[in-house]
Amino acid sequence: MEQISAPPGYPANEMGLFLLLFIGCASPPPEAPLVETPNREALPPPLPPRAPAPEPDRSPVGQPAEAQYSILLISWDTVRADHTSAYGGRAETPHLEKLVERGALFENAITHIPETALSHWSVFTGVEPELHGDVPGTGGSRYRGPTLAEIAKAYGYNTAAFIGGVTLAKEACGLDRGFDVYDDRHNWESTDLKRPGQDVVDRAADWMNKQNGKTLTFVHLFDAHTPYRPPPPFDTRYAPGQGNPPEGFTPGPADLESQIALYDGEIAYLDSLLPPLIEAAGPDTIIALFSDHGESFEHGYLYNHRDSLWDSTLKVPLVLAGPGVPPKSVFDQQVALTDLFPTVLSLSGLPGEAKSQGQDLLNSDKSRPPIVHSIARPFTEHSSFSARSRQFKGIWKSPGTTLGYALETDPDERLDLGEIPVSLAQEKERYSTRLKESASLQRKALIPRPIPEETIQQLEALGYGER
Repeated sequence: MEQISAPPGYPANEMGLFLLLFIGCASPPPEAPLVETPNREALPPPLPPRAPAPEPDRSPVGQPAEAQYSILLISWDTVRADHTSAYGGRAETPHLEKLVERGALFENAITHIPETALSHWSVFTGVEPELHGDVPGTGGSRYRGPTLAEIAKAYGYNTAAFIGGVTLAKEACGLDRGFDVYDDRHNWESTDLKRPGQDVVDRAADWMNKQNGKTLTFVHLFDAHTPYRPPPPFDTRYAPGQGNPPEGFTPGPADLESQIALYDGEIAYLDSLLPPLIEAAGPDTIIALFSDHGESFEHGYLYNHRDSLWDSTLKVPLVLAGPGVPPKSVFDQQVALTDLFPTVLSLSGLPGEAKSQGQDLLNSDKSRPPIVHSIARPFTEHSSFSARSRQFKGIWKSPGTTLGYALETDPDERLDLGEIPVSLAQEKERYSTRLKESASLQRKALIPRPIPEETIQQLEALGYGER
């Protein structure tokens, strides 16, 4: 059995990296205990304000359809596909399976990055993470094209987002562009940094039920992110222990079985929250349920998805339902999260966007790229890169280490081939070339924001590294 150990802490010698750790989707270093601050119910000090985002540069493709449909996007943050019963896992997701009865499940959906802010920016724009720049460090995106919310708003949609994790607070990532309502106000707990899913769902369903006309609703649920603390009865549904551990508990390798049980409980809890959202949406709404990335319990990256480019963090659930989606359909081709953007635009009857790098999952007239590129910890000296086809995976780790896997015979990625598979050997260079060719999609670099001293002290108390 593979020896699993917690990764070391992440020392941060620059202010920008501190912010990256705080709001860039990193889990707290597992070795560092969570220390209560004197007032753990208080919100962290607000980050410095961002400059207003300029008007997006739109390049519409086609005309709006005569009939347009409302849109509901549901993000199950940090949920692995293989842990849901819809994908054959232990965590019971009967409501997700009912949604699949109405629509389509994608068996091989891949994220471009195992970080929340940048992954969601790719979902909402259809372009890959690095084109957005250092979003956690600057609080905004460099991409000059429109977001899904901005397009929908331009065509008369009422738009609202309901945020479950501090990583998507508007000060943290700037994803509020195009939303009439961006409900991210919460008394974030310093040792949790997530908002109860029930609260998020209640507010989202209430808003949808009060609207007249077309709507775009984004619901972000952060419950499956560490620490895993599902409410009863989900805390003991799969647990081989006593349910939720005490406050301040820091899990290690010996706690793996119990932690996975709690994680599966979180997923089952998320599924239990689906009915009011589906009911509020109604039958004539385009529904997309996805995850921004998975979670790591293997390869020595315990409870740390941010550094992992294995399939445990890259393969995510992706389900579509609503008008135009073939019911009870399963697609086994490899797809990417950037494909959601053109797909949702097409299904809802809105014009496409020429700058999108994704493809319509249901109606594309282009041949699908056989390889998906992913990155981890960009804009740092610890960045890594992967290229994945249906048959093979190559991982370029920093500095200078490469790994290769034959996925058809080794789906758990246990047997390193000792080299990058031949079919993927040039992918890192191709990716770099494509990034340079896509530079015209970016505005000038945003200025990193200083972090208040009080926030730095809170982060240090939480074990997020040293200055």
